[in-house]
Amino acid sequence: MFKVFFACALIFSSTVLPASAQVGPGGNSGYSAYVCTNDVGGRLTMRRAPGQGNRQITQIPAGKNIRVLNSTQGSDGFTWNLVSYNGRRGWVRADFICNYEGGN
Repeated sequence: MFKVFFACALIFSSTVLPASAQVGPGGNSGYSAYVCTNDVGGRLTMRRAPGQGNRQITQIPAGKNIRVLNSTQGSDGFTWNLVSYNGRRGWVRADFICNYEGGN
């Protein structure tokens, strides 16, 4: 009985996570996406905190690849994503992010 229990525990504990779900030194969390604005030459503002009234860090051109790390509901009523772009991290409105996996 103990051998069966041990074998099951070993099988379940050795499940490999997909690369996108792994976190740790050298690993990334989140998922790849891209900026999709209403204008071809549009830009998406990256902010220090979720909310339109927060300080601007940079602007990301439409079509650029980003890494979505987290998401939260802002006090302004919009959903905001924490993203990584060009070595910077900041918050952008989620409704201007398109997922490669077929989301938005």
